Amino acid sequence: MNNKTLGTLALIGAPFLFIGMQLEEVYKQELAYSWFTGAWELIYITAWLASIVALQRMKAAGTSRFGQGILWVIIGTLLLAEASNIYLLLFPKERTTLFWILDTFWPISNLIMILVGIAVVRAKVLPGWHRFVPLVVGLWFPVSMLVITLWGRSQGTFLIGSIYSAIAWSLLAIVVLLTRDRHTVPCSPENTLEFPKI
Repeated sequence: MNNKTLGTLALIGAPFLFIGMQLEEVYKQELAYSWFTGAWELIYITAWLASIVALQRMKAAGTSRFGQGILWVIIGTLLLAEASNIYLLLFPKERTTLFWILDTFWPISNLIMILVGIAVVRAKVLPGWHRFVPLVVGLWFPVSMLVITLWGRSQGTFLIGSIYSAIAWSLLAIVVLLTRDRHTVPCSPENTLEFPKI
């Protein structure tokens, strides 16, 4: 699967946190924390996984043990978060201990994304503003929590968080789409990835 395919999948799924949260806000009783939640979260995290796999193929976080390892770690936590979404799809009314354990890997993945973002910035493999996008994605969780802490849980604060998510994850997908496929990328400022002229 090349970067164009991964980026397309990522771009399609990027706004699904926004879409899902807004629909659940409107149809709370029918949709909130139901099979529907499992469905949109499955699409959203699958899109996120597609972007991470592309970053790994680009060696965007560098070739150091940490840079390579942190991408494997987030792939693992996202797969566990996906398991909670599948669980919710199959058993929407059950809230077992296993479900809650698996569900924690979604916020854990968001926190790990901060480390991924830092690794990508430091590696300097992606050029220009592109290398800061993963960090912008990683900062979504703390920024959203700060907004909720300052102004409380309301439709407005959830709207801010969901719009941030749609923009950040879409930008990440665009970075993937703009990057030419390379399976081996030298990790140095002089040998950055080539981008198509547009």
